[in-house]
Amino acid sequence: MKNFKHIYSLSGGQDSTAMTVRALELGLPVDYIIFCDTGNEFPEMYDYLYALDTWLLKKYGIGITRLRSKDTLETLCFSPFTKGKRKGIIRGVPYASSMSFCTRELKKNISRNFAKKVDGAYMYLGYVARERHRMHEATEQYIFNKYPLIDWEWNEDNVSAYLKEMGIYNSLYDHFTRTGCMFCPKQTLASWKALYAHFPQQYKIAQSWEHKAKELNAHIKTFRSDYSLDDLAFRFERELQKEKNDKQIKFSFDWNEENVSCFCK
Repeated sequence: MKNFKHIYSLSGGQDSTAMTVRALELGLPVDYIIFCDTGNEFPEMYDYLYALDTWLLKKYGIGITRLRSKDTLETLCFSPFTKGKRKGIIRGVPYASSMSFCTRELKKNISRNFAKKVDGAYMYLGYVARERHRMHEATEQYIFNKYPLIDWEWNEDNVSAYLKEMGIYNSLYDHFTRTGCMFCPKQTLASWKALYAHFPQQYKIAQSWEHKAKELNAHIKTFRSDYSLDDLAFRFERELQKEKNDKQIKFSFDWNEENVSCFCK
């Protein structure tokens, strides 16, 4: 393991970003900062990552290495199973339970292949202290997982405060508690509602995928097991109208005084 590279897995979310920047600030070894691009990140996330990459290069002399699968999430959703009892059946949209094929194909396998390419790696993952139960050893002999935020006893409040202090807060957290692929099946109802309210075009794309999955009689036809996105759209619209009537809520991505991200520190 003495020749293993130190690879920090950065999604653009606050946990992995704080982990990476704090490690650089402390002078810990960082050989690569990798971002596994699903192709379905928020437009604002790509803008944030561009600004973060520029800032990291200027401040620490290291940028973000972007990795991407040859497959897209959409092609994976509407391709058939190639083996097993479901061979020939269209996959459909990603499922929420356990690890879905999108996580495996668009993130895990990509980072694993990169670690193998550089002849082994300490892989640094941004799990906060309350997620200690998620710690696991890699199954590959050429990867050794590390969890700096858990070692530092940092949770979300520490992470958010640190990023604001550094001037690199991600404004997506004004509306979402978690960021990542816009169509993640593991996101909460509140997250789907935020997507509907702030990113209606992306929500419509997700709806169209459910429609297509039903037309093709795919294995998984909806992102959630309880409601379709059409059902939720009807519910969200009523809730948003009620909220608008109860008190005039202004939905905006304007940075406020507290959450300014200047990338100037």
